[in-house]
Amino acid sequence: MITNPLLKDNRSITDPKGYTNSVLGTIFSFFFIIGILYFAWHFIFAAYHWIAAEGDSKKITDAKNEITYAIIGLAVIFSVFAVLKVIGLALGITGLETLSLPIPTI
Repeated sequence: MITNPLLKDNRSITDPKGYTNSVLGTIFSFFFIIGILYFAWHFIFAAYHWIAAEGDSKKITDAKNEITYAIIGLAVIFSVFAVLKVIGLALGITGLETLSLPIPTI
């Protein structure tokens, strides 16, 4: 049998619904990781800008706004996660029901 080396298994042939659910979960997990890394990047640089403000009230206000926006962005990411889980439970979409946040390991 000919197989695609990029696919982990041949579920796309034998179970297209399960494969689609797996792909959905992978895509959403990828975007959650990117969003969290984006948050961390902006939070760290906002903290740096605050430290480098040297008492300038305008720069401190800008840094506080950057931190606020970073935290709001993180809240939006987790809200989207919660909404997707609820939609998955309400509509019975397995890929969204079993959606979980990936915890990277070192």
